[in-house]
Amino acid sequence: MKRVVIIGGVAAGMSAASKLRRLEEETEIIVFEKGEDISYGACGLPYYIAGTISSSDRLVARTKEEFEKQGINVYLRHEAVALFPEEKKIRVVNHADGLERDVNYDHLVLATGASAIQPPFYTEEASNVFTLKTLQDAIHMKAFFEKTPAKDVTIIGGGYIGMELVETMKTLGKHVRVIDVHDHVLAVYDEDIAHLVQSHLKEEHGIEFCLGEEVTSLQQQNGEVVAVETKTSTYQTDAVIVNVGIRPNTSFLKESGIECLENGAILTNQYMETNLPFIYAGGDCATSYHRLLKKPVHIALGTIANKQGRLIAENIYGKRHAFQGVLGTNIVKILDLTVAKTGLSEKEAKDANIPYGTETITANNGASYYPGTEELTIKLLFNKESHVIIGAQIVGGAGVAQRIDTLVAGIYNEMTADEMTYLDLCYAPPYAGVWDAVQVATNKIKE
Repeated sequence: MKRVVIIGGVAAGMSAASKLRRLEEETEIIVFEKGEDISYGACGLPYYIAGTISSSDRLVARTKEEFEKQGINVYLRHEAVALFPEEKKIRVVNHADGLERDVNYDHLVLATGASAIQPPFYTEEASNVFTLKTLQDAIHMKAFFEKTPAKDVTIIGGGYIGMELVETMKTLGKHVRVIDVHDHVLAVYDEDIAHLVQSHLKEEHGIEFCLGEEVTSLQQQNGEVVAVETKTSTYQTDAVIVNVGIRPNTSFLKESGIECLENGAILTNQYMETNLPFIYAGGDCATSYHRLLKKPVHIALGTIANKQGRLIAENIYGKRHAFQGVLGTNIVKILDLTVAKTGLSEKEAKDANIPYGTETITANNGASYYPGTEELTIKLLFNKESHVIIGAQIVGGAGVAQRIDTLVAGIYNEMTADEMTYLDLCYAPPYAGVWDAVQVATNKIKE
């Protein structure tokens, strides 16, 4: 009987396990998960803390017991600590009793995910300092804000999670401050788009932004942080959330011969295979091929992890399916704003020496005469020589998601601005004008 060992039990790992079980009834599947939970929707964590999602159980797609009914053996609180590829075995430690054991495999899937970076100023000793990456992180944070009267919350890091937590904390009635070392939040976006977001959140919701500031320390009193110090200022606070980035959980592979990027992300080919035979990797611990940059990149998104997990299972089974690559598509809800991006930013285009141009327009998300119509700002990047669309960023209310997905399809298929302008898109006054906002933007390029 073939044995497949999977290290990591969240998105990529359990996607691989589930698909493989559907393909092969006889294969022995063993999953080792370092944490206490498996198969949960990490992207829903901010909404659980805010109370929008009533129970953490609702974030769990399937329990350990449900997987085991399918013949998938799941071991929680078991961490991989060493890999011996020549012997085709993995060493794991059981954190319940501290005992180590070696487990042999025929195929190994590395889906160890990533952990929140803990910068030098971070402390685990203070009861009011948090990161958010796991379900247990969210449960811990929610319990704190339910039990304490904290009113002033400082979020260090203005990336996706940090900005989603702006909404969470505002929903809980907190004064919210965002500190970021960059000159603008959402660093993967262009500065002009980020400034639209910042201006709206500051003017309409009172969010405080402290940008271009580097945090140096957290002042503590009686086991709690009372102030955040940067190189230029000191901010009094009742709670601190640190989300300055993530790091792949791959340190245990250092002596294994597995090839990784400098940040620890495991290098894979189009079949999600590593450089070593019978070993696959996917999800937040692995790289993805970027369709525009033509190279492996590390982009940690649940959409990517689930696709890669499924493809790994198919390739172990023998179907030989290639992963088609990524564009880095993302979308973030921040109170009454939605922000989305796909493809390249200006910085990415410059770094790749791509000759590009930009167009930014503001258009309605429905017919101008229809009640409740809102404005969308769309910024497009295009190749100056071919007029092929290579990037898009959108800020607005309703309708951002459908527009970014339209642009994903266009970029994925290397469509020119002219081709996108004449797409047969839907029209009805509540949803779009006779010329959709996307086509208003692409038409500016053809002019």
